[in-house]
Amino acid sequence: MTDFDIDRGFDSSKIEHTVIDSYVKKAVAGLEIRSSAFLIEKYEKEMNHRTETHLKKALNIKEKILSGYIDILEHPKKKRFITILNSITEDTIHAVNFRRPSWHATERLTELSLLFKELKENILVIQKRNYLSITPKVEDLKVVYHWAEKFDVPHYYIQVFFDKSYGISFHSILKLLADPEKENEHFEISKDIKNQNKTTIKINTRKTTQIGILFKFNGNLG
Repeated sequence: MTDFDIDRGFDSSKIEHTVIDSYVKKAVAGLEIRSSAFLIEKYEKEMNHRTETHLKKALNIKEKILSGYIDILEHPKKKRFITILNSITEDTIHAVNFRRPSWHATERLTELSLLFKELKENILVIQKRNYLSITPKVEDLKVVYHWAEKFDVPHYYIQVFFDKSYGISFHSILKLLADPEKENEHFEISKDIKNQNKTTIKINTRKTTQIGILFKFNGNLG
């Protein structure tokens, strides 16, 4: 703390760069800290239950279609749906994508269309992101990069939940983005509706470093 100038206070945003630059270079690290009103353990438990429930439903519907409507699907114009259904497994369901049919000429075709509709709905739920994330905006990365280079100070992103907190270095974020094989498992890139549709990197907190855990205080220090 010997480098901290109490007279400057904690807000240096309005101090001229010519005055503050040499002071900032004394920093140990730059931190961007955000809080989130979630209990990560409870959230992940609920998301895992959601995924397991809809996975079971999807696989059951797939088998129901193949066992009860295979005669319809054997028609040359519908045969591709057999291939689609056979490709759906627990391991591949996250990547499955198809346009559901809309058949109404007969009662059985209507029933089959409704089953495909239900199958599609369950698959879409399974494919939703089921992890909490650290979310740096793409447009901020260039700013942070120049800041870290200019001051030679490492930068970290911290996400604080109600029960635990996680962090990742800016350097590690760049390494993630340089590895396409880690997309969807370690991170995803998408437009954030809550943030004016800005492109945001959503990094799976479980792929970052846990840096804190909440201890409940029972009022007894003895």
